[in-house]
Amino acid sequence: MMKKLLGLTAMLAFLGILALPAGAEPVNGFIYKNATEAGEGFSQTGVYKTGKAECKSYFALVALGNCSVNEAAKNGKIKNVSYFDTHTRNILGYKKVTVQVYGN
Repeated sequence: MMKKLLGLTAMLAFLGILALPAGAEPVNGFIYKNATEAGEGFSQTGVYKTGKAECKSYFALVALGNCSVNEAAKNGKIKNVSYFDTHTRNILGYKKVTVQVYGN
């Protein structure tokens, strides 16, 4: 009985850690998430180019990649970023975040 209770407690603690919000995400989905959130605007320049950067997380245990605004701007050869969007897709702990920047 004690082993079952201890196992259940450990599993609930693990699931609680996975459910913690990562950063300042306005929408969280532990089991499934497929949402795009607007980032901030930086300037009033025209939009002629786009750039993307992505990173991945595996069950909140391993995270790989660079999904920063700077990396996305570098990938799109953008010098002046007008604004950016962040798209997050999470399926049962496998999480992929794509940042797309717009500018010239």
